[in-house]
Amino acid sequence: MGANLLLRGGRVIDLAQNLDAVADVAIVDGRISAVGPNLAPPPDAQVLNVQGQIVSPGFLDIHVHAYGGLAFADPDTIGVNFGTTAMIDAGGLGSYTWDEFEAVMLGRTRTDLYVWLMLRAPGIYGADASERIGRTLIDIPINRMQDQVDQHPDVIRGVKVTMYASNGMGPARIGKGVGNVLGLPIYVHIGEIFDRPDVTYTREVLDLLEPRDFVTHCYHGNPGKLLDDDGRLLPQALAARERGVLFDTGHGAFNFSFDVAERALEQGFLPDTISSDLQQANVLGPVYSLMHCMSGLMAIGMSLHDVLRRVTVDAAAAVGLSDRHGALLPGRAADVTVCHLESGEFEFEDSSGGRRPGRELLVPVLTVKGGELIHPDRVPAEDFSNWSLEGAIAYDAVPDAAAALDQTQRAFLARLAAACRDLGRWQGVAVHETFHRTQQAAGIPLRDALLATLDSFLTNRFYPPVGFFLATLDRDLVQSRLDQVAAGRPASVPV
Repeated sequence: MGANLLLRGGRVIDLAQNLDAVADVAIVDGRISAVGPNLAPPPDAQVLNVQGQIVSPGFLDIHVHAYGGLAFADPDTIGVNFGTTAMIDAGGLGSYTWDEFEAVMLGRTRTDLYVWLMLRAPGIYGADASERIGRTLIDIPINRMQDQVDQHPDVIRGVKVTMYASNGMGPARIGKGVGNVLGLPIYVHIGEIFDRPDVTYTREVLDLLEPRDFVTHCYHGNPGKLLDDDGRLLPQALAARERGVLFDTGHGAFNFSFDVAERALEQGFLPDTISSDLQQANVLGPVYSLMHCMSGLMAIGMSLHDVLRRVTVDAAAAVGLSDRHGALLPGRAADVTVCHLESGEFEFEDSSGGRRPGRELLVPVLTVKGGELIHPDRVPAEDFSNWSLEGAIAYDAVPDAAAALDQTQRAFLARLAAACRDLGRWQGVAVHETFHRTQQAAGIPLRDALLATLDSFLTNRFYPPVGFFLATLDRDLVQSRLDQVAAGRPASVPV
């Protein structure tokens, strides 16, 4: 249970209830008790004066990277630490890596974490161009995906599909078919961030989509954008919206253009949702945070209500979570974002170096998550050790964390080293399957096996899909490191 709290005298904006007024928010046992003016404090409540601040339902960011090769060591640094009380991981895991995600992350973050399950079975395991290579789809394990959806219908919100011209329409058609079989919408990346192809397929993808499906990166400026050569919205985009397809900003480091956004807004094409696409280094810019993305859109003409709606009530409805997010309703978990609308001279940057001035900036002041008080702080999010997976790889010596492994974990590592030596090809799927066969044969809990392996190579606890991560490292390094840790040799001894 959370604490009893009273948020006193803030500007409460709850667009699910058409509310924008000075009011109090009472919280009892971690749940919303009442919203209204001049409320009596609940018993034993801490009273917080939030005069002059915006008090909103907790923000929902439907596109972040919280797990996998693009994620952060601590996902809460970009969640509750930034005023975001719920977020959706956009493809960090697929059906092959669901069990790893479940073992190390599901239910272990303070921020509510949901999933767009990646069509590509391993999920996103590296910051490279492999997503555009059709062979990395590997296979489409429908039965496994269906089991995962059946067991976690409250977590999996849809199927993430990346659309690149190098594969033609294949992945989009496959993804749409998989979504239909699973009874889920698809969440489609558009925009060529790696290549400059002569032919793109955005028009065809838009024609394929059905109500509740999503297009993310709707304002990107790369080949395959939603505008034609004259800056007019594609008729396929307008038709898709008319039949209920949803459009998400997904800012990111490569996927947002002020020029495109302005032309779209001029034609009345506002996004249905606003999301950050926060991943590793882009927390240092141009993304910074969901609030920063919202502020950038305000700088080019969207109103405060426009942006708040698209991270609360509309975002929750779009992803089927209106029963738990998007409103300050009595009885709901007390997920509240308190932010300040700062006035001044600001500059916002898009993904291609475009800049726009702005006079307002949303800044997190306080997050309430299930009644727990969290004071936002940018420093943990921006720390190199939080966002650089590459910087955490210990190439020269065993990480100190390996010293804490128990004998069962060391015995598992010895077996894994032997199994790796027997592999014919040092390739992601083969290493992944070898890891899991070895874990099951050893009878060690999956979480213990994962932590033993990752703590042998990383100085900070990131959670990439372990077999695919190992396959990115030199084979000799992996085998010698596993042998060294299994033998219990001191962490300070170089490999």
